[in-house]
Amino acid sequence: MEDREKLIKERIIEEEHVEEMQLKGIKTKVWEILTKEKKFYPGEIEIDSEFNLALSDCEVTVSIDFIVNCPSESFMVIKCSPTALESWERYVISFARVIKDYQIPYAVVTDGNNARIIDVLTGSTVSESLKSLFNRKEALDKMKDFKKVQWPANKLEREKRIIYAFEGIKCPTLKDSGD
Repeated sequence: MEDREKLIKERIIEEEHVEEMQLKGIKTKVWEILTKEKKFYPGEIEIDSEFNLALSDCEVTVSIDFIVNCPSESFMVIKCSPTALESWERYVISFARVIKDYQIPYAVVTDGNNARIIDVLTGSTVSESLKSLFNRKEALDKMKDFKKVQWPANKLEREKRIIYAFEGIKCPTLKDSGD
């Protein structure tokens, strides 16, 4: 029985390593697209930003892979995932709605090839192609008339709970659990 448990642990570690490598590859590709193709300056892009999210009964640290900023406001949040883009769509929308004191206008989830680009203010999908990601000039043009809009206060807790739930379903890895 101990051999079986050892084999299972080894298999889990191997799968986690593969997924971690895939995620690093996706993040590298997105970084290159943002900086080389879309012409954002590296200083305009936050990587692996963490935020404390205060709920009515607890506080949790949450993170996002990229936040693309225009001079004075955040323009777009990006979540990278090697699988199931649709499953992370709700997370990235909620994140864009509540992490700042205004709604970040665009939310993206991508696997490095495909993407779901969402207009957070309308809730509509702008595109399902990573090639359609806004370039720096388009972002600056869109932000010229941008007015900060807060998510309604009576709905904030719900959006925060959605983020909290997604953070909670991330399975603890063997390295996280100390085994």
